[in-house]
Amino acid sequence: MDATQWDERYRASAGGVWATQPPAVVREIAGALAPGSAIDVATGDGRTALWLAQRGWTTTGIDFSSAGLALAAARPGGDAVSWVRADVHEFEPAASVDLVVSCYLHLRDNAAAIARIAEWVAVGGTLVVIGHDVDNIAAGGHGPSDPAILYTPELLRGALDDRFRIERCEQVTRGTGDSELRDGHAQPAIDTVLHAVRVR
Repeated sequence: MDATQWDERYRASAGGVWATQPPAVVREIAGALAPGSAIDVATGDGRTALWLAQRGWTTTGIDFSSAGLALAAARPGGDAVSWVRADVHEFEPAASVDLVVSCYLHLRDNAAAIARIAEWVAVGGTLVVIGHDVDNIAAGGHGPSDPAILYTPELLRGALDDRFRIERCEQVTRGTGDSELRDGHAQPAIDTVLHAVRVR
């Protein structure tokens, strides 16, 4: 989907497309970190950026959908986040940050995009990526059905160089209680999660 299609989807939604909380694994990893500066990549209608801001992070949420960003900014606490309309292929932060989070960003050039956003992480900072795993198709979970844009642990691990220490890179099963969409899921889904720290 391009920006225009996402704008249409957000405008058609009642109060937003996504759940109001980030995925459980993102909350687990980021919740253990001391607040600093953060970028939420492909923020959509803002759930992860807002969650981080509520916990003391100085947060920027970027997305190429102006309609999604408008929903995010209108949510309670929306004025605590810097919302930026930008494409992940073109955005350049003013400075590196302590945390970069990407939830369900699926592109034709996934590995290159992850490598690019990893450049925004400061030394000592953290990168967290979660997205639909290619095995999610066979499992029947919600999400894209094109394997070319889905993740595997090998893909995410290979997107980073030796400046990063990988803490975790694996498949995770997201249960129906850890919803991605506001109206929940009928069955579990398979994701891939990457948690890495920049060491130099």
